[in-house]
Amino acid sequence: MGEWIRNRAVVLAIVTLTTASVFVGAHLSLKESSPEKDETIAISPPTITLWFTQAPQMAGTSVRLLPKGGEPLDLEPATAQEDDPSVVVLNVSETLSDGDYEVMWRAMAQDGHTIRGDFGFTVQTAR
Repeated sequence: MGEWIRNRAVVLAIVTLTTASVFVGAHLSLKESSPEKDETIAISPPTITLWFTQAPQMAGTSVRLLPKGGEPLDLEPATAQEDDPSVVVLNVSETLSDGDYEVMWRAMAQDGHTIRGDFGFTVQTAR
């Protein structure tokens, strides 16, 4: 009987660890962006695109673009792509001047947890 209990405890521990690692791996995170973090680009980007590991809830998701140290630009809210809702796009309706910009984002996972992040990029047109 003692060995049966010990074997059952080992199996339970393995199942618990496996389930925990799957749960941790299932959390929403940012995979990549365009422009990329710290990238210098030669033209004003028409969009800021964020690729997440899963589709965020758009009601709790936002993306803001601001000149480094300035106020956020007045842009339409970001939207999810219809064909892939894990991709969030912010249309940049104005031409950005040369300089440093910061993208600040917040995303809400399907389970309600939110994550935040930011990254910068530089616009440097050829003269």
